[in-house]
Amino acid sequence: MTFRNLSKVALCAWLLPLSMLLAADDNTTTTRKLHRPLVGFRVEYFPLRFFKIGTTTATTTSPAASYTYTATSNSPKFFVGPIVEYRWTSHVSFGTELHFHHVDYDQTTTLLSGTPPPNSSFDTRTKTTIVQDSKINYWELPLLAHYYGFRPSGRLSRAYLTGGVEYRHMGRIRTGNTYTYPDGTSDYNETPPAANRHNQFGAVVGVGMRFLDDFNVKLAPEVRYIRWFGTTLQGQAFQSAASQIEAGVGLSF
Repeated sequence: MTFRNLSKVALCAWLLPLSMLLAADDNTTTTRKLHRPLVGFRVEYFPLRFFKIGTTTATTTSPAASYTYTATSNSPKFFVGPIVEYRWTSHVSFGTELHFHHVDYDQTTTLLSGTPPPNSSFDTRTKTTIVQDSKINYWELPLLAHYYGFRPSGRLSRAYLTGGVEYRHMGRIRTGNTYTYPDGTSDYNETPPAANRHNQFGAVVGVGMRFLDDFNVKLAPEVRYIRWFGTTLQGQAFQSAASQIEAGVGLSF
């Protein structure tokens, strides 16, 4: 190898690390724009009840009795909670949130003792009423991935899909049980119902739109569907809902 060729090789060997260093500096600048966490909050609306409710009946022959179970639920519809999102690439980000709910249900049990009178339109059996009023703490932690940029321009450029899993922990259960007997006396205790499970997982899918997004500020309306696996609480006329819909707006910085 001649001296001239050796000099060229040496020059290339020196310039290669320098060029890689300059390129790394450009990538670092881009990375700094992308690989940064966004924090903010999300306002959520829940159109569906957290418990599936209804009215059911049952009868027994020993002892002879008829039971009617009726449940109601008035859980809150709105929630505001924190969010964190990490922008991995220009198309993909990962996020998590924290939800807290005070959910509730009431179940009224009407117990008619004895055999129904066969030839009377008026039921003369003695009646016992039991009202179970429960309030439950739900903690939820969704772990989500978002895909952005279906089109480089137009409306679809702002649309994104989201999907992932959601973890739910059922915390404290506060219950009041009121008994009213046929002789007019009553009783009360605070024994909570037995839980089917305290920890639950669900699958999440959703669609949203992003606005004001320059990797520094993001306003994102979004609709999600969650399918829960298993049941947290279940009674004769109530059951924790398997389907959940969320409609909300997130603002992150």
